Amino acid sequence: MWGFPTFALFYISIGLGALTSYITILLLLIYFVFFVDNYRKPLLPFIFLGITYYTISGIQFLPTYGFVEDYLVFFIKFIIVVVCCTEVAKDSKIEEIFIVTIFGALSIVLHATIFPNIDATFGDTYGRFSGFYLNPNYAAITSLIGFSLSYGIKSVKLKLIGQLVFSFAGILTMSRYFLLIWILTNIVAAVMNRRNLLAPILGVIVLSFVLFSGAIKLNTARFEAWQSVFSDDEEVKTETFNDDNRQDTWATYTDIILRKPFFGNGYRKLQGGYFGLAAGVHNLYLLVLGEAGIIAFVFFMWIVLFLLIKSIQYYRYNFYYIFLAIVLATSFLVGHTYFEKYSTIFISIFLYLKLLDHGNERKSEQALQ
Repeated sequence: MWGFPTFALFYISIGLGALTSYITILLLLIYFVFFVDNYRKPLLPFIFLGITYYTISGIQFLPTYGFVEDYLVFFIKFIIVVVCCTEVAKDSKIEEIFIVTIFGALSIVLHATIFPNIDATFGDTYGRFSGFYLNPNYAAITSLIGFSLSYGIKSVKLKLIGQLVFSFAGILTMSRYFLLIWILTNIVAAVMNRRNLLAPILGVIVLSFVLFSGAIKLNTARFEAWQSVFSDDEEVKTETFNDDNRQDTWATYTDIILRKPFFGNGYRKLQGGYFGLAAGVHNLYLLVLGEAGIIAFVFFMWIVLFLLIKSIQYYRYNFYYIFLAIVLATSFLVGHTYFEKYSTIFISIFLYLKLLDHGNERKSEQALQ
């Protein structure tokens, strides 16, 4: 949930980054082999997604440079993560994941307050903070995941502490996506239960502190744009919010995807550096369709639609189902690193299992009735 191997790669050493990455996979295998008593049925949609995505996209990748390092290793890791994380997610309590994610969010806060001028990815004057996650957009998604999980926490004290940390950390990423989904989540939560109004009140206090205290040096353009939203004296700087617009990025890949809709353009071809385009597609839906074609896309949509439909169906039983499903489904619209971000895979599996088990419990109750 921290992405620590990549953090170690950038900030400590290449050797430690590689070592911690392989140790993570090894620990999953050890847990799977030695600590699981009752194996459950593998989640076939995730396995089929991995197999179809990597095999179909990989056919056009052979035998190019980096086949072993950039293709086979990630293919094998993905399958191991999906199979083993099913057991880890099955045995994990929501409170455990929540607390681990709080510490991950605190790394964003530490980055902004203690090490604001250290950024190995974007430079020391970037002003958007990411902690362990290196990329502020990825950090924003993690903050939203934690914020969504908070609505499944029974301890009011732990819930509020988490919501405060995730709100603060998410704001420090200066992510437009975070702000939009955070506001949406709070509105829906408040409508569902008025007691959930405390979270947005805390968030507004934190946001006001960050924007107007000047205690933390933030990205100048986005800082001024966010200030303009909450100031009566300034015109809202919409050009900053529209800068680097994701829709424009997606549009550059439309023709490329439509050329080969059935079998795609090949592994990594939509992740930047091909077709004369430096930036990647920044959209997982388009990535799967554009690199591996319609078959892999069908399995991917199977997972997404299951999460959305079932979370809506069961939202009265657990608020966090629908919030987490919204974060996952929308985060796929703004990023394309799902196959290599194992924390997101884990959360997807965790929610999928919860919804699957909840559905089975409901069927059992109806059968008894």
